[in-house]
Amino acid sequence: MIWAIVILLIIAAFFIIGDFGTDKQKEIEKKKLVEIETAGNFPTQYKVILNPDKTTKLTLVEPEDKFVIHRFNQSETLEEKIIPFEKIIEAEVSIDDSTVTKVSKGSQITGAVVGGLAAGGIGALVGGLSSNKTETKFFKKIDLKLKLDDFSSPIYRFDFLPSKDDFGLENVKGFKQDDPKVKDALSNAEIWQGIMEIAIRKANKVAQ
Repeated sequence: MIWAIVILLIIAAFFIIGDFGTDKQKEIEKKKLVEIETAGNFPTQYKVILNPDKTTKLTLVEPEDKFVIHRFNQSETLEEKIIPFEKIIEAEVSIDDSTVTKVSKGSQITGAVVGGLAAGGIGALVGGLSSNKTETKFFKKIDLKLKLDDFSSPIYRFDFLPSKDDFGLENVKGFKQDDPKVKDALSNAEIWQGIMEIAIRKANKVAQ
């Protein structure tokens, strides 16, 4: 009887410790979210996007012709990086490491055949996914890659899909094409690729 009580007390202690640890983690995550959301103290009308993992924020500072990136590093410290328009060599949206569309200095947007869909960029992808004839697809990664004129950090990537699934596990299989996360990711990727195209063209005009 005594052993049964001891075992029950031990189990109860584990649950209490577990709940305390969960609450503590939620408190830390909430604090980090507030920190990254308020980073830069930019006006509310500025165009900004926060990645699904809440670890990176990309802000368009249009009056100063630049982008500002805030990102938590491996030590959980928030870092800031400034990218002037003229430093962007190329902007590319890729899905599972396959290029969908890209724009670069001195060139026009180009499309790429992805997953059997006709070339035409992200718009074609969105249209294809909404078709009943399209086979079910899974997407692990939808990201924006910038090539920069910067020896210290020539490549920058922004992820539009979460790195973990709904159960908090690593996103190994990917998200189904009809998952709202995929639709939101494609929509955001299209918007920010368009913003990057405008920024590159604006920088080209200034340079001429």
